[in-house]
Amino acid sequence: MSIVCNLTKTLLHHKLAACITLFKEVRSFYYWDNTLKESIELQLLIKTKSLLKEPVFNTIKKLHPYKVPELLVLPIIDGESNYLSWMRSMLK
Repeated sequence: MSIVCNLTKTLLHHKLAACITLFKEVRSFYYWDNTLKESIELQLLIKTKSLLKEPVFNTIKKLHPYKVPELLVLPIIDGESNYLSWMRSMLK
């Protein structure tokens, strides 16, 4: 959990994320080295803007213990205007 706290605090401190939501104990199934793996993981939903994708990805890669962390970009198509305005104000 300390890695997650460090990663979360780093992204927020550097204004690379406006808000980060932690989903605890998600179960993942995947193949790694031709072997089916199952693991309990933590998942983060990092709210940011597309212009910050590279610095966010680079920060995660530096701090994450996985060789290939799951880094996906989901577009924000729309949202409540006050929340989106607040989010923009939190980011560099």
